[in-house]
Amino acid sequence: MNSKSVILLGLLASLLLIFLCVFFNAERYYKELGLGENSKNELASAVPLNEANESEGSINALSNNDDTIVETQEEDKVELISTSPDKKEETSSFNYYVENNKTFISGNIPLLDNGDSFKELIADCSKDKSCDNNVTFLDNDETLSWKDFASSTLTIFIKEKIDNPKLSIDKKEIKIEGEFSEQSGKDKLLTLVDKHKGEYIISDMTTVKKELKVEPKKDEEKKTTEKEPSTEEVKVKTPAKNLELEQEQISSLLKNNKITFKRNSGKIRKEGRKVLDDIAKLLKGKENILIDVEGYTDAGGKEKINLWISQARADGVKKYLIKKGIKADIITAKGFGEKKLLLPKTPYNPSNRRVEIHLKRK
Repeated sequence: MNSKSVILLGLLASLLLIFLCVFFNAERYYKELGLGENSKNELASAVPLNEANESEGSINALSNNDDTIVETQEEDKVELISTSPDKKEETSSFNYYVENNKTFISGNIPLLDNGDSFKELIADCSKDKSCDNNVTFLDNDETLSWKDFASSTLTIFIKEKIDNPKLSIDKKEIKIEGEFSEQSGKDKLLTLVDKHKGEYIISDMTTVKKELKVEPKKDEEKKTTEKEPSTEEVKVKTPAKNLELEQEQISSLLKNNKITFKRNSGKIRKEGRKVLDDIAKLLKGKENILIDVEGYTDAGGKEKINLWISQARADGVKKYLIKKGIKADIITAKGFGEKKLLLPKTPYNPSNRRVEIHLKRK
């Protein structure tokens, strides 16, 4: 055998060895991927795994009946993570008011069980011919969280002497209006509001009728002494009886519904104007009182700029109240900047930015 034959045989042996190595390595590769014989040609023509991952991404999100399923791939393992949807927000509403001796009820609330106290209260109101009932009961599984509060409020309206009562509920926001004939009715409502004030945003705008001064008879006029107040003195002192109550109502409104402004200005935002509309209703027509509007900022920024911003916002509130019918000569507006922080331990907290309204006797 010559040298050329030996070289040729060696080359053939080398090619055979390379073929066998490639063949057995491919078999092992298919087994590790769990592919059968029929998949070899498909795998050979498929896009490489790395390129497929780059084009399609390693995470795919699918939506099925509001449940989110996330599929992740790592080292040939697939993990399914299911997340449940958040609890549905309360969407119910309810309105009750009395006008010209006629009761109006409306709203959208979930279907209540027979015997439910709130449902029975609505039914009792509807039995009156002067009641206009437009309540719609919805066939859903929503929980009516505020029904106990509403039942108690309506019971106070019915049992206590009150003119033009009104109860308005939209989700978690509750507004109450009316004029009690006696302080005892107002006290019962305040106790109820205080019990639930952490659960809802409650705006209590109810008032108490002022006691009318009874003029003495001619025979009794001679018996009056100098110690008894004159008519003018009575006019001055009458509003003071409810001054603390009105201050409490305003403070409650500002605590639950902050007056907001556009950035670095005294221009009041829409939600801030709504708060001031409610405050103006409480103050309109009041006599012998003074109104102090105070503006504050947090400690962020320069002190002079903060002082200017707080003054601009106090002035903005004053102008809006005047626009709503409050006398200009009883309102003062002053900005304090970053002085008198509401939260001195956290001077940069946004809660330090606020407008306060204080009442005092004239």
